[in-house]
Amino acid sequence: MIEPFPSDESPVQPTQLYLDTAKLGRMSPSARCAHDDLSRLASDEAGSPFFDRFLRDGAGDWTASLAARYPGLAGWRGVGRLKDQLRKLVGTKVDHPILLASRSAQLMKLAARLFFGPCHNVLVSDLGWPGYHAILEGEARRLGRRVTVVLLRDGVLRKGWGEEEVSRAVQDTYRQSGCDGVFLSTVSNLGVRLPISRIVSALEAASEPRFVVLDGAQELNHVPTDLSREECDLYLAGAHKWLGAFNPLGLGFYGRYRSRALIDTLLAALTGTGEIDDPLLRLSGQFERDLVEAFSETVSLVPLFSCHGAVNDAVVGGSRCRPTDFSLLATLAAECGWSALVPEPPMQTAILLLQSIHADVRTRDPALVRAHFGRRGVALTSYADGLIRLSLPADGLQPEGWGILRESLVSVSNCP
Repeated sequence: MIEPFPSDESPVQPTQLYLDTAKLGRMSPSARCAHDDLSRLASDEAGSPFFDRFLRDGAGDWTASLAARYPGLAGWRGVGRLKDQLRKLVGTKVDHPILLASRSAQLMKLAARLFFGPCHNVLVSDLGWPGYHAILEGEARRLGRRVTVVLLRDGVLRKGWGEEEVSRAVQDTYRQSGCDGVFLSTVSNLGVRLPISRIVSALEAASEPRFVVLDGAQELNHVPTDLSREECDLYLAGAHKWLGAFNPLGLGFYGRYRSRALIDTLLAALTGTGEIDDPLLRLSGQFERDLVEAFSETVSLVPLFSCHGAVNDAVVGGSRCRPTDFSLLATLAAECGWSALVPEPPMQTAILLLQSIHADVRTRDPALVRAHFGRRGVALTSYADGLIRLSLPADGLQPEGWGILRESLVSVSNCP
């Protein structure tokens, strides 16, 4: 019996195959433990002096019985230690600042303001995140500045461009358009890993960009991240995707000598006027300085603790990206009516794009395509034109997973 294509309200099955980490990662074990124990501690202590002290100083002076009662929180040593863990994870220097924000868009607003101090024309690529680009373009319009887009997507996903072609395209567009700033995604939401070191080195050799921001939202704990080379002035990331904290927490890493004072000064000014309005960003900085305001806004602290647990797991387990035989997945996809869009090996990640070869599937509402996979127990992301995104598990697809994926791909292709 041919199953009809579902409506958006059709019921979905419990997930058997989770392939949507690029959208929202599954909570890591230690993140879940920290989250659960924080809920119990909040139920027991709420805003008591004990809780306040724990939040500021951590559980270092807890008794053994107390640590056993809340094991997910026993390793918490305050915001400063959390930032130390994050520095270790990305390889940045011990004295470099880290911003923690409940909304990553606030950090992108900061980046946009920073760009259009020294810069008049910022280069982005069509592999970048549209929401961030909208913030940057809005600031450019306000100040009469420019944003220039270099076209990489088709070249990488359909024409077989390698790192040399990508780097050359960026350099040519940067030079020909008179750019003086750079904003690129290190790993795009479509799974393309850009050769950032090669690109930045080439641009600096020709004419040093005045400001460089990298979007690492799809990179952190997905592929190895190393900020020790100081290739950018500001690096943006988040805790809720590949890191596995689940609860959104925006991360901003900086400290480059040429721009640290500029970022510190502008951040203080924008938070002071309320243009950057993020209570967790403000509170986390106060905790480090031991200057918590007596009448500050009530803030959700859950993201701090789930991030703490997720970072602990990440330090032990390493990045989630493992060598994947995309040729086998491409063969499977072709047998089921789908075409794989695979970058050249140096730019591959744990994200794979598939596109339906059937015209009727390519005209369907992406939400309905996703719902149909959900009815088959598969969680993934769908886009227009019959495009789906698979975020592969760290341990690869197991035999059962191959079977589930095959059945769901065939089912969508055969739906009337």
